[in-house]
Amino acid sequence: MEGEKIAIDYDRVDVARIMEQIKDKTAAEAAVEFPARGTAAAPAAGIDFAAGLGKGRRVLLKIMSPFAPLIKLFILPVHEELRRAVLILDHANRRIDRLEKERERIDRLQEYTKLLHHLCHNLVVEISKLKIEEETLKTKARIMEKDFGFLEKREKALEKDILK
Repeated sequence: MEGEKIAIDYDRVDVARIMEQIKDKTAAEAAVEFPARGTAAAPAAGIDFAAGLGKGRRVLLKIMSPFAPLIKLFILPVHEELRRAVLILDHANRRIDRLEKERERIDRLQEYTKLLHHLCHNLVVEISKLKIEEETLKTKARIMEKDFGFLEKREKALEKDILK
């Protein structure tokens, strides 16, 4: 199975075919490593390890039984330390969640601030345009006042010439 390579055509990549090759290769490797139930693996050097597994476990548990209180004594501090570590991790996870929410809130506020900045900038631009337009209109009004004054004087002069 080691010699089999997965064939890939780089000009026309067919993902489905490559996935099938990978599945076939892994299935073949799994069949070699873990034979199906009912088929007994060949015992290495004539020793069948599976037969003595239950018996060996029972013997080991009988040997360890007098030391059970001592084992529990050694395991208790480890269990307490594990429990403390879990509590610390839980506290850290809750704090991370709070900080995550706070970061999202700050990001949202930052976006609002950007929007307000752009809004203020646009308002300043529009107010500047309106100020320029106002000055232009004032200038035009002054010019029209002068023209109106000139036309009044001309009208009065024409009336005097006509009435003489």
